Amino acid sequence: MTSPQQRLEEIAKQEQSLADEKAKLLADSKDADLDTVKKLCKQHGFTATQLRSVLAKKGKRKTTPTLTTTVAVKKTAATKSAIKK
Repeated sequence: MTSPQQRLEEIAKQEQSLADEKAKLLADSKDADLDTVKKLCKQHGFTATQLRSVLAKKGKRKTTPTLTTTVAVKKTAATKSAIKK
């Protein structure tokens, strides 16, 4: 009987070998898949605008400003009267 730690190590090795095999299969089929996509785009006349939601984006994404930078500071009554004088 194997200990739980040994079994976990075996599973980790199996996961790694499966991940390696998956990466190899994906790399091998990439060119054929790209040819298929090109053929279908030409056949149906798809444009980049129509495919925009599924295509990878170029460049950096702009970050949105945080809430703390957009919130205005509220002036108290004492500060308002001091400003008027």
